[in-house]
Amino acid sequence: MQESIDPQIVALRTLQRQDRKLTVYERKLRVIPKRLRELDTDLRKLESMLDAEREKLEETRLFQSRQESQLQDEEVMAKTSKARLGQIKTARELNATQRELESTRRMITTRTEEIAKLQKAVSETEQRITKMDAMLSQLRSQAESEKERLATEKDRLERLILKARKRREKLTKGLDIDTLRTYERIRKRFPDGMAFVPAHRERCTACKMMIPNIIYMQLMKGREILACESCSRLLYWSGHFADDVEKLEPKPKPAPGSEEAAADAS
Repeated sequence: MQESIDPQIVALRTLQRQDRKLTVYERKLRVIPKRLRELDTDLRKLESMLDAEREKLEETRLFQSRQESQLQDEEVMAKTSKARLGQIKTARELNATQRELESTRRMITTRTEEIAKLQKAVSETEQRITKMDAMLSQLRSQAESEKERLATEKDRLERLILKARKRREKLTKGLDIDTLRTYERIRKRFPDGMAFVPAHRERCTACKMMIPNIIYMQLMKGREILACESCSRLLYWSGHFADDVEKLEPKPKPAPGSEEAAADAS
C-alpha cells in the first residue's frame, strides 16, 4: 500500500470489509427461520398424507365389512333356494327358483371377487402406511437434529453480528461524516451492501463498466474517493492494496510441461 494514500480510503475500505462480513452473517441468520418453517411444513405435509392414507384404509375396511356381510346374506339365500328345489312340484316354480339361484350365485361370485380386490387394496394401503410411518419417524428425528443445529448456529451468528456491529461502530468514528453518509446511502441501494469497491484495469469491479481515464488517473493518486458513473458506487484504485491486486489479477497459466500444467491436466 502506498504511504501517500488518503487515510479515509483505508478507513472506508476497512469498514466495507467489516460490513461485508456483517451482511453475510445477517443473511445467514435470516435464512434460519425460513429453514425452520420448511422443516415444519415438510412434517405437516407427510403427517397429512399419512392421515389421508389411514382414513382411506378405514373407509376401505368398512366397505369390505359391508360386502362380506352382504356375501353372507347371499350365501344364505343360495342355500335357501337350493333347499327349496326338492320341494317344488311345478315346472314353473322350478324354473323360477333355478333362475333365482343362478342370479344369487352370480352375485356371490361378483361379491367374492370384489372382496378379494378390497383385501388386496387394504394390504397395499397397510404397507404404504407402514413405510410412511417409518419415513415420518425418520423425518421427525432429522428435523429435531436440524433444529438443534440451527439453534446453535443462530446463537453463533447472533454473537458474531453483535461483535461485528461493535467493531463497525468503532470503525465509523474514523471516517469523515459526509463520506460516511454517502457510503451508507449507496450501501442501502445494493442487496450485497457493496458501496466501496476497487477499480481495476480501468473498470469498476462491481458493474464491470469502463471508468473514464481522467477519473481512473485520479483514483491512482489515492487522494480522492470518487464515484462510478455507471453504478454510483464509491471507488478506490486496486493497486493501493496488494491483496486486491492478487485477487483481481488473473493467475498466469503454467508453462507447458511444468509440474503445475501436469497437475491441471490430471
